[in-house]
Amino acid sequence: LTVSHDITNKRAWAPCFSIDGVKLPTGYYFGMSATTGDLSDAHDVISIKTYELDTADGVSKEERPNIQPETEFVVTPQREHKEDPEESTSGIKKFFIGLLVILGIIVVVVVGIMIYQKRQENIRKRFY
Repeated sequence: LTVSHDITNKRAWAPCFSIDGVKLPTGYYFGMSATTGDLSDAHDVISIKTYELDTADGVSKEERPNIQPETEFVVTPQREHKEDPEESTSGIKKFFIGLLVILGIIVVVVVGIMIYQKRQENIRKRFY
């Protein structure tokens, strides 16, 4: 199994990875997924091209749909474990929180002014 990519769309395929001894039956589907974390980004899969270069020794094309998917060995990437970063607030979330804080302050100030004016009016009425 060999996976290649053409990121620059120049029809120059660069190998991504290659694994020997992979047996895949016919009639299965390929799936793609991607994640970007907090940032929103679009990942478009323009096309997927598959080619049957050769059939495994001892397997006829009629038997191909009945074989079990398998590989001779599994390659695990040797990477150090990193903890997931704590969720940070996104820009839109910060904007709405700030907007709610400002609206809350405005409401408190308006209510405070109304109470102050009502008290001043009541104080003036006592002197008449």
